Amino acid sequence: MKISELKRKSKKQLKGKWGIAITTLFVSLIIISGFYVAMKLLQPDGGLLTAIGECISVFLGGMATLGTCKFVLNLAFSNNEEKFNDLFVGINIYFKTLGLWILINLTVSIATMFLIIPGIIVSLMFSQAFFILCEDNNKSIIECLKQSLSIMRGYKIHLLLLELSFVGWWIMSILTFGIGVLWIYPYQQVTRANFYLEIKK
Repeated sequence: MKISELKRKSKKQLKGKWGIAITTLFVSLIIISGFYVAMKLLQPDGGLLTAIGECISVFLGGMATLGTCKFVLNLAFSNNEEKFNDLFVGINIYFKTLGLWILINLTVSIATMFLIIPGIIVSLMFSQAFFILCEDNNKSIIECLKQSLSIMRGYKIHLLLLELSFVGWWIMSILTFGIGVLWIYPYQQVTRANFYLEIKK
């Protein structure tokens, strides 16, 4: 599995679909972290606004993450139709998405408290859990985590290198005052979906 091939494939899949991808994933990004960042900038020392941003991220982050996975997987499958409404497929299993979101973030945070490297490893181990839940809503939270752990054996370095390959793009987005994020984020998310589809084989 070559990183260059995954990224080339993702660019091809996004061709002619950048509009819907940018719109859908920008909304997802705002839900997952945008509100928190905005409130933190407005109230750097913490307070009510920051708390509101954190609550939005916690209570809607899981559902938005599942919706993101659904959208990019549909985009990666040529015979599936991706649509904005994919973002809300997690409504029927809201509490499961919430539980998975909290458990992953809590585990990664605890691991990071000891050292950064353990936190990165745990993050990579559970990185596929939402893709797994997206494809089978009947799986429990623990089953999703276990399956992610299983399919990521031997591929953690691959995913880490894949993520690092986007660092240059994110630096460039800073130079464009953040505008580049509109293109980089969809590009990265679709590439993650293609990575999942590859290791799932």
